Amino acid sequence: MTKWKVLALIAVATLDPALTVAVVLADLPQRSRSALFDALGGEVVVLALGLIVQVGLVGWIAWSTWRTEQRRDARIAADVQMIADVNPDHRLSGDSATEKAINTLAQRHATAESRLEAQLAAAHEELRLERDGLLAVLSGLDVPVGVVDDRGRVLLVNPAARQALSGRTPIAAGRSILGVFDAEDFLPLLTRALAGERPRAVVGETAIRLVRLTGPDEPAMVLVVGNPAAEHAEGPVVGLSVDLSRPSRPVPTREEWLQTPLRDIVFTVVDCETTGLHVDAGDRLVAMGAVRVDGGVVRADDTFDALINPGIRIPELSTSFHGITDEMVADAGGPGEVVEQFAMYAADSVLVAHHTAFDFGFLRPAAESAGIHLEPLTLDTMLLSAVLETHPEARHGLDYVCERYGVEVFGRHTALGDALATAEVLVRMIPQLAEQGIVTLGQAREAMARTELARRIEAGA
Repeated sequence: MTKWKVLALIAVATLDPALTVAVVLADLPQRSRSALFDALGGEVVVLALGLIVQVGLVGWIAWSTWRTEQRRDARIAADVQMIADVNPDHRLSGDSATEKAINTLAQRHATAESRLEAQLAAAHEELRLERDGLLAVLSGLDVPVGVVDDRGRVLLVNPAARQALSGRTPIAAGRSILGVFDAEDFLPLLTRALAGERPRAVVGETAIRLVRLTGPDEPAMVLVVGNPAAEHAEGPVVGLSVDLSRPSRPVPTREEWLQTPLRDIVFTVVDCETTGLHVDAGDRLVAMGAVRVDGGVVRADDTFDALINPGIRIPELSTSFHGITDEMVADAGGPGEVVEQFAMYAADSVLVAHHTAFDFGFLRPAAESAGIHLEPLTLDTMLLSAVLETHPEARHGLDYVCERYGVEVFGRHTALGDALATAEVLVRMIPQLAEQGIVTLGQAREAMARTELARRIEAGA
């Protein structure tokens, strides 16, 4: 029902009685008409009130019907958007003909998607077998070997290379090699390799050579091979700086972070397990898990997972929740030591958690005690859920959000398991936020702050 139909009903409710009275009066003789006016003269107020009540009642019924249809349309649109963009297995709960038809169409689409996914899975499995075979060969090599793209992003790296390039910033697939080598040193070599040359360089006592693997019309892949016998290298070489006391690229300022699109940000999604719920009462960290999200992809091959010795006894109630015992953390590092390792892992990224007030309530004191600075710009997937799902009865706990977005949780209530689930939720939220005009980190933080849930958390409710 449209607004025009509502106005039309109100007009009919007003004009119909008036026209009826006019026709009756026109048909009455003059004497009867005068007698009727004399009889009703004292009831004019009552008749007027009756007309007003009738018009008001019809208007309220029409408006209520219109609002109900509007809400139903909005709910159906949100459900359809959820099926199209986030969770193909989501279905409408109503039993109207429209909802049944949408569910049927969604099921047919899901069936077609499943067939396509099966074909893609078979192709990916073949590629995975080839990759695993290559990794198996590379893992057995004593020389450092890696593959990077034209932007210096690491596509593949073997254990020998990880060990040779260990330093302030971990090296793994999906990270930039410019986090290890100074950009001014490495990029000219990469440019030469992309042009078909085979430049060589020296890192300490290791010589490396860069060789392009792919043709000029294919996505660029450059092989980086190390040779420990640097003193036997022939020809001119370039010394690479591995001085990790300074970053190899400028860290974005707060203003630059806030203006960066979410899809272009590298996130570190973290989850913590603790001895209890109240840091002010002395509860401490017992485990941390984290995973990187880069380019809208959850890098499950680039994770952080550590137990923490809290220095106090872990209550049985907490153990029953996360399964961590005093014996398990006896030889683990303390909160400050592990948070320092985490800070190196999470360098140059935006931190994300589900209910950041809880996780960072424990992380920040541990970081401060170790003299570590954690990036203050964060995102909270619980608050982003409140931005995207505004129904007053919507629930925003991790279990409910994962169910809504079709995310399967492996290892619930383990730090790494919850971090992986939160990361999957985050990458599904980013396109939905963009549809609402929330594109940058700053816009996302502003939207979170405007939610009623954020105000309740701030008030301690």
